[in-house]
Amino acid sequence: MKKQNLYPFANEIYVYAALLLKFFNQSLEERLRNHGVTISGLHHSILGMLRFEELTISTICQRMGMDPATMVRIIDSLERKELVQRGHDPHDRRRNPIHITEKGIELITLVPVISDQDLTYQGLQSLGFESALQLRDLLHKLIQQFPEGRLVSEVMSGQPSHSITSIDSNDPLQ
Repeated sequence: MKKQNLYPFANEIYVYAALLLKFFNQSLEERLRNHGVTISGLHHSILGMLRFEELTISTICQRMGMDPATMVRIIDSLERKELVQRGHDPHDRRRNPIHITEKGIELITLVPVISDQDLTYQGLQSLGFESALQLRDLLHKLIQQFPEGRLVSEVMSGQPSHSITSIDSNDPLQ
């Protein structure tokens, strides 16, 4: 059986994924500005990660593929805004887990990652339920091919369900 050349598809998927990330971030940052919040989408993403578990700077760097020096500056900024707080590990003085504060939780609750006003969300709605579900499932399968992808599944399964397969009458996105 002849092996298919997937390079053109991989290149297109790369471009589409980069554009989707850009569109998602633009929408989030616009909503943050509209609420008078002076953090970036990246800051918001870190707060979202910390909402469900305390993490060290090292772990955040590994998950986000970022340099520790850059992450220290980001965490310092979030700490100055009283959105996160560094903790202390009684068993290891070098380990300082970061946790989100009440103020940080209020912020990410006030300005969620996705809004029904976002063009990306509206684009998913235009695809229809079955196509959106299929897209999500295919992306999940692709992500699972990476070592970090398994971690994404574990983290996602620990979050309150905002999956498009669940219906919550209190969720404005449903």
